[in-house]
Amino acid sequence: MKKSILLIVLMLLASAQSFAQHFDWVRGYAPGDNVAIVGSVTDSVGNLYILGSINFNSCWENGSRLLPITPYGYAADDGDMLIAKVSPEGDLVWHKVIHGEWSNSIPYDIKLVGDTAFACLVTMPLASEMGYLYYMDTLVRKGGYGIYPDYPMSGLYIATGASTVTALITFDFDGNVLEQHFLYISYLDYNGDDIVRTYTQYPQPWYQAQTFGYPSFAVDGEGNIYLSRCMIDQISAGQGNNYYVENGTISAIKIWCDRRVVGVVPTDSNLAFSPQIFKFSPHFDTLLESRYVFQSNATNKEHTYPFIRTDIYGDLYLLGILESMGGEANLIIVDSTRNFFINKTAANTRKGYLIRFNSSLEPRYCITLDDSILSSNKISSSTGFHDIAFDYDSNLMFLCATTGRGTVGDTTSFYSILMYQGRPLEKLKNQAFIMAFRIDDTSARLHSYGVVPAKMLSDMLTSPYHEHDKITCLNNRVIIQATCMGGIHFSERNIEWPNWADESQAYIIFDYQGNVIGGECYAAFGSSNRPGSVILKDSILYLMNRFVSDATFGDIYVPYRGTYFSCIAKYTDPAFMQPYRPEDTTMVVEVVQEEMTVVRYPNPTTGRLTIDMNGRPLREAWIAAIDGVAEPLPVTHLGDSRYAADLTGRPDGTYILVLVADDHRAYRSTIILQH
Repeated sequence: MKKSILLIVLMLLASAQSFAQHFDWVRGYAPGDNVAIVGSVTDSVGNLYILGSINFNSCWENGSRLLPITPYGYAADDGDMLIAKVSPEGDLVWHKVIHGEWSNSIPYDIKLVGDTAFACLVTMPLASEMGYLYYMDTLVRKGGYGIYPDYPMSGLYIATGASTVTALITFDFDGNVLEQHFLYISYLDYNGDDIVRTYTQYPQPWYQAQTFGYPSFAVDGEGNIYLSRCMIDQISAGQGNNYYVENGTISAIKIWCDRRVVGVVPTDSNLAFSPQIFKFSPHFDTLLESRYVFQSNATNKEHTYPFIRTDIYGDLYLLGILESMGGEANLIIVDSTRNFFINKTAANTRKGYLIRFNSSLEPRYCITLDDSILSSNKISSSTGFHDIAFDYDSNLMFLCATTGRGTVGDTTSFYSILMYQGRPLEKLKNQAFIMAFRIDDTSARLHSYGVVPAKMLSDMLTSPYHEHDKITCLNNRVIIQATCMGGIHFSERNIEWPNWADESQAYIIFDYQGNVIGGECYAAFGSSNRPGSVILKDSILYLMNRFVSDATFGDIYVPYRGTYFSCIAKYTDPAFMQPYRPEDTTMVVEVVQEEMTVVRYPNPTTGRLTIDMNGRPLREAWIAAIDGVAEPLPVTHLGDSRYAADLTGRPDGTYILVLVADDHRAYRSTIILQH
């Protein structure tokens, strides 16, 4: 098992640096099934604002229930959402709750809006016929058909026939609602007429409507609102009357906001189960632009859960997973000419993608991450981008990704090649890895990357409960949370646990060159534990996690709660406020006790390089410029375990040489070429 991941892990260089533990506190809420903090933001003084899912019995630490108890009782134990403010000392300052009886009530996304407000995007229930519904601090329905008149969605239930809506709610930092908008979609049939349903107990027909599927949002500097969704437009308007995008019986969608139509968008019959993005004017007054992204067909659908980000320049980034089912699929970014980018996806695989659009939703470039199969075994892939962070001082962006494959049957000869933009980067052997990519913000050129072994996070890639902000960067540090297996290894510290198959949570620090320079394991072993978002504010690192086991944050022990525990840990280190500068000494990261001794000479070299593998046959050699991608390096066998390589045709400079022995153990070194 260790040998199968050694190539990837040994390709990291770590710089010697000591790391003190500064965990100040751990706070959170329990009990409850599947409770989680899905996103968080912070203000200028370090207060946190969180969006999460809760259970009816959930309590903040050992306090009272987060959901208030009323004489009316409560509905089914699901569909609860929490919006809260947490002080830098870990105290719960205020909280708001949305509670209904529908299990598809989902918290999706949270973002700052300017310097004094934040917004939350959720899918929430309308007033159900017999259930209870709490909206913020108010009971707005107590069962039966009555709806309280001050309910902000009053009348939507009868007008639309939808059971849920997508709500974008803006708060100030004191918890006051500044703005709230409720969005949903209705449909036109192939004649261009509204698709409606009629019930005898209501005096008017219902529009056959639904909420936005798996949405995400962003707000630019001018207040324009971007919204993404996954198309799942298949509806029934009555017995025997079924409508589908792919067969053309749905000709268009109406976008509704607060009971008024703000835009009508024609559908494309080949675009079912694909991402769609919208641009609205401030306050959802007008639909300014819309864009379909991928092409599909009725027998080979792509299932994606896209989410969006904006940068300070007003450009939009769409991230997600393209999954091909049953056959090869096309990835197409649709622009005004319908011919911007095409990429093939192999059958039964997943491809991670990032697409950059300008403010008019015209595509600028696309980045893809996948792997080539070098085995006939059955496979299940887990490859995709999780999140993005920007360093505007260096015009760099960083992507957090997980990649890897599992096999069914004999795995001894299985491996694949990780592909970035169709170019080979790494050789994978039946393992998954968490990765940090350093990419030029303008050209999408890959500068460097770093990897550590990690669990396959396929549930994170395809789950609509996607925790955002899983990566942050500042001052030559890139910080990621992950579920790791076996340990983290970097200079002066090796965090390792005895059973390699045990999963544990950790945060990992890379420098901008991809070297692992730090990290911490929480010693939380459980298959249902899940990493959440990370926020770096000056010297403070906030870490969101969900545990179904006990955990240890430095000197702080977090006991097992008998159920899921969603928590925030505060970590302080003044070094975060200064750029990380590596020391002069470096070491090779290892995951096995015995050292692999390899001699290559001369170094610097004028082009002729001799390699002594110290008794081990050389399986393969790879070489890369310091800021380039790896490529195979031809070698000549000189006898015994000695080999020769010719670098005379390459430009002068610094290169990374990776040598892999026949037992898959690898050695990495830096070669200086001077003709």
